[in-house]
Amino acid sequence: MSSVTRKTAISRTLRARLTLWYLAILALTLALFAGLLYLFLAQSLYRHHDEELAEEARVLAEVLRGAKPSQQAVATSLGSQNVTAQFVMVRDLRGDMLYASPSLEAIEPGIGRHEALVHAAARGDGAPQFFIVQLDRSGPARFICVPLGQPPAAYLQVGSLLGDVAATLHRVGVVSVVLIPVVLVLTSFGGLFIARRALSPIDAINDTVTAIQATDLARRIDIHPADEELSRLVRTLNQLLDRLERAFATLRSFAADTSHQLQTPLTVVRGTLEVALSQPREADVYRQVLRDVAEEVDDMSAVIADLQALSLADAGPPARAKGPVDLSETCCEAADIIHALGEAKHVTVESDIAPGVRVWGDAIRLKQVLLNLGDNAVKYTPAGGRVTIQLIQETGQGVLRVSDTGAGIAGEHLPRIFDRFYRAHSSRSGVGGTGLGLAIVKAIVDAHGGVIAAESRPGNGSCFTVRLPLAS
Repeated sequence: MSSVTRKTAISRTLRARLTLWYLAILALTLALFAGLLYLFLAQSLYRHHDEELAEEARVLAEVLRGAKPSQQAVATSLGSQNVTAQFVMVRDLRGDMLYASPSLEAIEPGIGRHEALVHAAARGDGAPQFFIVQLDRSGPARFICVPLGQPPAAYLQVGSLLGDVAATLHRVGVVSVVLIPVVLVLTSFGGLFIARRALSPIDAINDTVTAIQATDLARRIDIHPADEELSRLVRTLNQLLDRLERAFATLRSFAADTSHQLQTPLTVVRGTLEVALSQPREADVYRQVLRDVAEEVDDMSAVIADLQALSLADAGPPARAKGPVDLSETCCEAADIIHALGEAKHVTVESDIAPGVRVWGDAIRLKQVLLNLGDNAVKYTPAGGRVTIQLIQETGQGVLRVSDTGAGIAGEHLPRIFDRFYRAHSSRSGVGGTGLGLAIVKAIVDAHGGVIAAESRPGNGSCFTVRLPLAS
């Protein structure tokens, strides 16, 4: 693996990203802390210097009160004072130096022409001001510039070398720059360790899920992480495995039932053809053979058509067909067809359809729901019986009920009547069908966000109830 590929793979792992985020936040925190520490320390140290300078300047300003702004008068006033400040100067309003402490010229010969000091006196501020000056020989110094008199007749400038302050701040800055990368390097191992420990349950979950194959869907993830988030993930994955196991079981059963449904008519067709081939060649025999083959082909076509309808129902309504549907109008159209089916079997079909019931979905599929339920009701109701179709609106739902006075369904069959290829026995056996009608109905109802339920008692008929959410 090349270095570029390896770096890309590392950068894509959650562990690496968590470590990088941890280091980024830590680096930002340390940098912010170092900056705030530097500012706080600088402010504290400068405040100490400023207090000393302000007190020295106050004493000297009191001494110079009333003195004329001339070199001789200032020198006379300050000559008898014990001045502790390192730099003391008096400048006129143009910034020219009227007085300087005796040793100042020897220490800093060019201080009288220093641009910052001249400018501080020449700009004529009426309040004291602090500033830092970089002297030629002595280095950085802190100065206070105080006006003498109001309005100012001259300016007193008192300063002292920063010395330890600058060195201290410099050391703090150097230590911060050096230590922050060292701390980040050391803590990166801790971050990687924490990320590895935090994600180790996910690795275990991944290994378990990887080991579960389609033939071993009964296995479950038995990892019990302490974290609530990972516990929820394990529960969700186990629920997903439950659904997959049921889906695979249904698929196997569906494949077996489908092969059985198609194999039976094919066996009949083959047997019929073999019998016909063994008989003398008479036209009547061939005609009967062709009729039998045609009936079996019709049965296979019905199974295939229902399988196609079921697959379409599972896919849900197509996007282009979704929209508000006048379920009342759709049910009226389907009820007319069911009325015709009932007349052919001498079964009375009654309908009570409330107007203006609107739901969201596909009108063609919803019509198929009522047609399948109505066809079943007529099919399993003996002559002279009654089928009732009712559509009402209640509590934000459209409720469709199809009931009959047929023989009913035994209680042990009710939980499975919506299964594919399942047909109840006893009174309902012997009636043609593929066993997919109710499965198609349930798939369509589920795809429309509705529910379907069945109630039945042997000898008292059956009632199927479909509830669909109304279109807002």
